[in-house]
Amino acid sequence: MAGDDLEVRQYQSGDSVVQQGDMGNEAYIVEKGIIEISRESGHGSAVMLNTIKRGKMFGEMALIDAAPRMATARAVGPTILIVIPQAAFQKLLGKTELVIKTVLNTVLDRLRQQTEQNIKKTL
Repeated sequence: MAGDDLEVRQYQSGDSVVQQGDMGNEAYIVEKGIIEISRESGHGSAVMLNTIKRGKMFGEMALIDAAPRMATARAVGPTILIVIPQAAFQKLLGKTELVIKTVLNTVLDRLRQQTEQNIKKTL
């Protein structure tokens, strides 16, 4: 993936990066700061699921398929993110064999199912 395909974005404390339920078309790498991942409970309150720190990625499922976001990501303090657009990742993936795409989609489906089960247990 060429550097020209990537973008850098800055967020302030409390800024929303992605919202649960929105369609995703980007993934993010935390260059600086912290991202809090949360999900709305059935009772209207947010449940914190994870904290993403410098050098880690989130939103990676959006690189593979176009499904609604499973959680909300919000900046905790000043944060700088490297944005990976789905189109750039798909272009890179397009250079690989069909077998790899099939394996990635299978892993993604299983991960999404397991995540949903874990979230239901938490809520």
